[in-house]
Amino acid sequence: MTPGTRLRLGERVVLEVTRYTTPCFKIAPVFLGRDSGRVSQKHHPGWSRVYTRVLVEGALRAGDPIQLLGKREAAEVGAASS
Repeated sequence: MTPGTRLRLGERVVLEVTRYTTPCFKIAPVFLGRDSGRVSQKHHPGWSRVYTRVLVEGALRAGDPIQLLGKREAAEVGAASS
């Protein structure tokens, strides 16, 4: 996932990836040797967690599908949510 990527969750909800997270001390205990650097985008591209923003709100249920939106669909959602 890269910043700008948009996802549809369920039938309605749309999220946009805004940026990569930076590993913090709070998650260190879950890593062997407390080495949370494994999820650093800078050191290991593609392994980072991401922040998202909600573009379209809605209800979600366990098992709802997740769809990666193409550029055209993402642009339509962006225009509708502005």
